[in-house]
Amino acid sequence: MKLTTKEVLQTILILVIAFVLVVLSAWFSKRETIVQVPENVLPTKIQCSNDFESFTNTKNKLPVIENRPSNGANKILKGYKVTIERTGLTSDIACGYLMYQVSFNKQPIEQDNMALFMRPTGSQFGGHIWPDENRGAIISEIDNKTQVIMPLDTITFDDTSKQPIKQVNWTSLLNVSDQIEFEVALSADVLNGNLDLVQFAYKCRNKDAGKEDDVCLLKVIKTEPFGF
Repeated sequence: MKLTTKEVLQTILILVIAFVLVVLSAWFSKRETIVQVPENVLPTKIQCSNDFESFTNTKNKLPVIENRPSNGANKILKGYKVTIERTGLTSDIACGYLMYQVSFNKQPIEQDNMALFMRPTGSQFGGHIWPDENRGAIISEIDNKTQVIMPLDTITFDDTSKQPIKQVNWTSLLNVSDQIEFEVALSADVLNGNLDLVQFAYKCRNKDAGKEDDVCLLKVIKTEPFGF
């Protein structure tokens, strides 16, 4: 049977439409293919929650300075330069806390006009530490001392004017080099101030695997007084 020109054109059109539908179907099928990564392959996010229990349960702790006299009497800051060394460089500090206990005359400090002074020596990445509960700081009084726990990535500081309060990430700072020196003191116009305890608590993260480990280690290698 001989097809008319009209019938031939209709047949060709049907074939073309069918081909286009097949191509589009294959294209959409390819786009909608989702490769599921097994959950045990994905690195677990390492967190340091802003609560006392999480701080207590953090195993790695470094006493930066402990039970040392310090003050800012007569406008002369008297404190200590502490050099910290980081080893186990296959891992970074993932997160952590700054915890400190300070006092004067064996009682809690007056937080409006007394403060921990702490910064990497000579830098602008610290100063008078003004804890902010709205940014995760936990402030309490324990055993006649003022105790503060702050997230290591949210260190709030300024000079005595507190205008404005600045913020710095010390987690990143501790990962920059294998050594860092801090100036630590109690900024208080009294003669009997005391640094009862200044401490870092931290967790490690393997650089390659992205998983928590205990390889990184912070230790104090030198402590020198200044201003006395």
